[in-house]
Amino acid sequence: MLLTHAVSLFSVFTAVAFAELIPVSPYIGKHKANCQSQSKITGALVGGKIYTFGGCYALPYIVDPDDESEGLLRRYDEHQNVTESSNVYDIASDTWSFETNTPRPLLGSSTTVINKDIYFYNIDAKPRTTDLNLWKYSTVTKTWSEPAQLPFLYHGNLLTCHSNDKMYFMGSQDGYQRNIVRVQNLLSNQWEDPIYLDKRIYAKNLLCHETHLSVIGEKADKEDVIGIFDFQRNNVYNQNLINVYHNGSVQMVENFNVTLGYNRHDGEAQIFPVKEWFYIFGSNESKNATEISKINTLTLDIVKLDTLPYKLTNVLMVPAENDEIYLFGGRKNNMFGSAAPKVEQDTSVPKIKTYNHKLIIPPPVVAEENVEQVDEQGGHFKLQVPDDQ
Repeated sequence: MLLTHAVSLFSVFTAVAFAELIPVSPYIGKHKANCQSQSKITGALVGGKIYTFGGCYALPYIVDPDDESEGLLRRYDEHQNVTESSNVYDIASDTWSFETNTPRPLLGSSTTVINKDIYFYNIDAKPRTTDLNLWKYSTVTKTWSEPAQLPFLYHGNLLTCHSNDKMYFMGSQDGYQRNIVRVQNLLSNQWEDPIYLDKRIYAKNLLCHETHLSVIGEKADKEDVIGIFDFQRNNVYNQNLINVYHNGSVQMVENFNVTLGYNRHDGEAQIFPVKEWFYIFGSNESKNATEISKINTLTLDIVKLDTLPYKLTNVLMVPAENDEIYLFGGRKNNMFGSAAPKVEQDTSVPKIKTYNHKLIIPPPVVAEENVEQVDEQGGHFKLQVPDDQ
């Protein structure tokens, strides 16, 4: 197995974990991953339970060949329904049960968990809310509340993380105009002085530490030359690891790449912060496979997990704290979003009929190398890890 990792003059620790894929009790809700593109079930982990919310599913309909109003390009949202149901999965008992109803039918949302509460943002509800709305669900009292609207505008998707009773907010594309991290004190429910960054950045996701924020993204002024063949499957899409300090100082972690996939600006990659780790769920078009890895933002350790034998999209990925990753929903995909072709089943690859699984991660095999040279072709080191380890 060949792992590529950009390094400087320090020791690099890269590990390979051969995870075990185990089926779990199937999801009981109505959501279907092929309801529309980029649509996965909304979910969050709280105290040993995975809470799922809303979702959409297709409505059966008949196309009238004499009805010219249908047209060649039909409005798919006219033939789908959005649900308000919420279901919860108990990890210990491997069982599902109904939890509650969302305030309105929920197509999708981003979530963050603080104590026993789940915060919802980037809310796509029916009917729609504004981009400044937040929802809050208490898993203890099973009640919903709606905090005050955000008092600021942002570009792109809203990103947030929390540490020391404070929430930090920024837009994924704020580097275009704004370059500010907003800070809310959860104890006083007051907004504190924002953090003005000394460099413009675009962000994919945030992770909060006591002294700084870890960001996967890139500088806004980065030279970006897009070639005519950049859509090809073998193009590695890398981002940077960036440290944003509370005084506004922005530090790029030098010679360290974070691979999000193998398509130009791969929008299918998912990034999940857990403690000091970023979990990355990306696709490899050339292998029609899904790759999962995790990066320690403090030590820069990298753990590469086994590659799933299908390129899966629209999957709810929930890393748990007991070295398990839960996968719910999703579908097989290949380039340009069409369904993956049926091929003769490789007997050495486990056959997956439904996407309700957990990955159990054993202790990884660690390889260490002291870096003294750099590959002139790509500026990267190639660390060879034998397949039989």
